[in-house]
Amino acid sequence: MLIYSLSSLCLVVFGGFVGFLVTENLWDEPFDALYLTIITFTTVGFGDIVPVTAGGRVIAIAVAIGGIAAVISTLQVVFNLAVSNRLREELGLAERRTKMKGHFIICGYGNVGREVANRLQENKERFVIVEKDQDRIQSLVEEGLEVIKGDAEDEDVLVKAGLMEAKGLIAAMKDSSNLVTVLTARTMNPDIFIISEVEEDRNEPRLRRVGANATINCYRIGARIMVGRARRKESDPVCGMEVNEKGGISLEYEGNTYHFCSPECQAAFKAHPDRFKEWQKAFRDYC
Repeated sequence: MLIYSLSSLCLVVFGGFVGFLVTENLWDEPFDALYLTIITFTTVGFGDIVPVTAGGRVIAIAVAIGGIAAVISTLQVVFNLAVSNRLREELGLAERRTKMKGHFIICGYGNVGREVANRLQENKERFVIVEKDQDRIQSLVEEGLEVIKGDAEDEDVLVKAGLMEAKGLIAAMKDSSNLVTVLTARTMNPDIFIISEVEEDRNEPRLRRVGANATINCYRIGARIMVGRARRKESDPVCGMEVNEKGGISLEYEGNTYHFCSPECQAAFKAHPDRFKEWQKAFRDYC
């Protein structure tokens, strides 16, 4: 709207300039034509230059009326934009549409979604959260995180979240919602990488069929970690899973050897070793 209003202003000025050139025969004095356009446009009217032909007066009327309308329209658009942005800041409103590209979309900001967002922040990844719970949305806005209000199952909401420009989508909701969201996202963007949380084993193949590239059962992984620690076996210092000390992925750090279940956990340890080594030291001292 602002572009249209500014274009209207420019069109009125240009039209008045050309009109006065022709009707008042000011080809030899183009500056006078511009000057006459501006004073007519602004309704100043000093009286030193006035249109003397009938056509010039018609142009003057058109410039005055069109100029006032264009100015009022532009001021209204600018005011609305300023007030809208201010209100969004004051009221803590979610984004209408993200401008991100090459980002991740997190669908759902429950316990899993929150941890996913924390990990992405640690890795300096850009992401937008899709959430429909107003209390969570308010909290996210206050934290300065970009959030789109709405249901991730809705195509329009995914468009606002930048699905076509995103490099990945993470569904962290209930299985029923994840199934619909994955199917919708895969239909809209066949090339996007999709990871979905799954609660029940029977839904894992279903999520794969509708388009999930990978599924994660957080309960199963959590149980493995708990059992590994309970048995006091050598564990990955990042995720806590049991690891094979022989032939596995390992890293020497400050005189100790740490074993990992995956290259991703090894990379996470390298990035923040002090964060993970303390519990591992306590674990070894206890054992």
